[in-house]
Amino acid sequence: MTRVRAGVAARMRRTLCALALFAVPATLVAQSTPLERRVKVQFRGISLRDALDQLMAVAHVRISYSAELLPLDRAVRGAFDAVSVASLLATLLHDVPVTPVAVGGDQIVLAPVRDARVGHASVALRSAVGTAALGRVVVTGTADGGPQRSLPVALAVVDGRDLSRAGVHDLAAAVSGAVPGLWAWEQSPASLMTRYGSIRGASSLGANYPKMYVDGIAVANPLLVTQIDPESVQRIEVIRGPQGAALYGADAISGVLNIVTRHERVDAGAPRMRVRSSAGYSTSDYASSAVLAQEHHVAVGIGSGLHSAQIGVGYNSLGAYYEGATSHSVQASAGVRLIGARTVVSGTARFVAGAVGTTTNPLLLDAVGATTGRLEAAAGLRAEPQSLQEYTVGTTVKFAANDRWTHTLVAGVDGYALSNVANDFTPFPSSADSALRAARGAADRTTLRVSSVARLGSPERVAATLTLAAEHSALRQETPTIQLGRAAMQLPAGVGAAPAMMGPNGPMGGAAQGADWLSDAGLITQADVAVRGTWFLSAGLRLERNSGYVIAARNNLLPMVGGAWVRELGNVTLKLRTALGRGIRAPRTATRETMFGGILSQSVVRDLSPEEQSGVEGGFDLMLGHVATVQVTRFDQRASGLIQQVIIPDSSSLPGHVPSQLGLQYQNVGSIGNHGWELQATVRRGPLAGTLALSTVDSRVRSLAARYTGDLRAGDRMLGVPARTVSASVSWSGTRWDALVGVARAFDWIEYDRLSLAAAYVGFDRATVPLYGADLRGYWRSYGGNTRLRASVSHTFGRGVSVVLTGENLLNHQRGEPDNVTIVPGRTITTGVRVSRH
Repeated sequence: MTRVRAGVAARMRRTLCALALFAVPATLVAQSTPLERRVKVQFRGISLRDALDQLMAVAHVRISYSAELLPLDRAVRGAFDAVSVASLLATLLHDVPVTPVAVGGDQIVLAPVRDARVGHASVALRSAVGTAALGRVVVTGTADGGPQRSLPVALAVVDGRDLSRAGVHDLAAAVSGAVPGLWAWEQSPASLMTRYGSIRGASSLGANYPKMYVDGIAVANPLLVTQIDPESVQRIEVIRGPQGAALYGADAISGVLNIVTRHERVDAGAPRMRVRSSAGYSTSDYASSAVLAQEHHVAVGIGSGLHSAQIGVGYNSLGAYYEGATSHSVQASAGVRLIGARTVVSGTARFVAGAVGTTTNPLLLDAVGATTGRLEAAAGLRAEPQSLQEYTVGTTVKFAANDRWTHTLVAGVDGYALSNVANDFTPFPSSADSALRAARGAADRTTLRVSSVARLGSPERVAATLTLAAEHSALRQETPTIQLGRAAMQLPAGVGAAPAMMGPNGPMGGAAQGADWLSDAGLITQADVAVRGTWFLSAGLRLERNSGYVIAARNNLLPMVGGAWVRELGNVTLKLRTALGRGIRAPRTATRETMFGGILSQSVVRDLSPEEQSGVEGGFDLMLGHVATVQVTRFDQRASGLIQQVIIPDSSSLPGHVPSQLGLQYQNVGSIGNHGWELQATVRRGPLAGTLALSTVDSRVRSLAARYTGDLRAGDRMLGVPARTVSASVSWSGTRWDALVGVARAFDWIEYDRLSLAAAYVGFDRATVPLYGADLRGYWRSYGGNTRLRASVSHTFGRGVSVVLTGENLLNHQRGEPDNVTIVPGRTITTGVRVSRH
């Protein structure tokens, strides 16, 4: 983290921001000095960052400050008539240890105040940053951004600065360590997909993921978003449960995750540069020696308060932690922000390219010997590397028509192209069958959303926000031909193909090539009412039309109703909240069509129902000044129609004969109940800070669909869902030294014994090896979990240069999560430097 010097902090000029973010005009009475100038202005729940920009616009002053010293996302509100700039700044920054200093002309500097108790301003400032959760301005859960204080849902926010300090660069570690109720398994470099163990239980089987956005642009396939660049992330906002579907539509059945990238403003003409470079080693029980691990990133920002741009490039790599299992990735991101009198235009772009070496898992070689390799060689197959390219390009335009109406346009496209990517969502390990790691294809999703927000009434009495919006999304996907052979699974990739077949019965030909379009459109209305800043009511409804259904009605209504009550008692703030929502996911999605085989390709299941989840959440938020926050949530949700890839015998076998092939067929499971508790807490006191995220969940089958032939039974726990997850961290931030220790663990889940299944699969042509239906229950086993322990320490020298030492997987657990065939890197130690120049 950039060291805050005892004098004036790093100067960043904040000038004119769009009046689109402000509710009413203001007038200026000129005075002789910047601090004595008087203004008339009104803030309607905007962020402190925007309030300072508005003040600069109406007072014709320049205010310089360090972005790390102020709680810029905190909401501010109030009306001020003919007050001095000095008085207004004192009100806005009453709890932040900075003081405004006029340095000549129209320039004002918010200089840090030294705290005698700790000896340095930077330590005292952290107690006021990031803890005022209820007053934070967020963009997820609202159409135009608003204070978290009024939201009826348990929104979680992960600060990008915390990710950068901790050196976190994969999504699994970012969310599992900070968001209760959402657990992503530790990312294996041998896989290019994120695997979610729980998002308040199970909302699907193999497609359990939140709907994901990058700056409001829908991601085509959330499972492929594995790498994040912490230097380009401002924050990650997460809604768990179906309450967000009324605003975000289909596929938000289990929640919404929005990655908000940085759009920082820098001093006019002065580039801002951030450099991070580290290298080290990773140990492995499956390699002859430690392997090289490295990470490098450079980001540059240029421009002024009116026009700014940033660009960043990064590279990560890990050596072969088992033979052939190397991984490389390149990331690039860019952002631009243009500010006019009534308009703010921002643009975002990102690109990720990754490659993973694909070889036979050594655990499988021990379990089944060289049989798998011989079968692949006999079929003429070779382990080609997995590769993936992702991109996002889009823009957001905000326009203030007048003092009440704000219009917003979001337009963009997100896409990917993948080759030979492993499918790890079937009972059989992908290393046991080449076709299971042969997913190829591409998809592009366009997003177009327009919204109009009217702010009515008075915040002091009754205020209302009315949102009208329309959204359209179109997905084009393509799956090339997959050539299959001995011991291979035929993935259905186009309309008209037969169910997926696999088994050692000789070559089976190739899957048909297909290109298809899916569309999703919605009309949204939402009303939010605030009574005296204490009572908050929200109601929303989305009329949804989706072409991804097989035979079900393509039109659906997605409602959300919620409320909150906030009471301030001195230095303590209490918020009670509750929300009810319903979400839906069509059977045909990019994940299933491109990666797991198509839905329409299976003629016998053309009546496949959509997945649906509805339920209620309730809880409280407690804030103890700027020292601690506690958030407790209880959720009760019912999911129905969940879709599973079920193992079936080959229907072409003759009566009385043992089937020599197996198939994968999509089937609706039935009804699932998801219930549990979530706890999130933060504590900051001087240089010390601590966080805790805890969740418990009971995810069970209530009833089975009539045509379901899989291995689940009523009363069973859902496979792969941990009963409890916990994560905690403790950090210490001093004048020159920073240190962090973090721990995370998932407890008690049921999953397949994939090693035994792989051995049985190789010998499936024997009549004594049952591998479908209730027989698969014999391969279930309990998993206890592993503890993830990480630590980092850094020392800051002069001129923004820090040396960082980081340790990952310090307990050196390489197996046991989420199953007994996945291998992750062992203890990884890296050291490097971080440089920040203004």
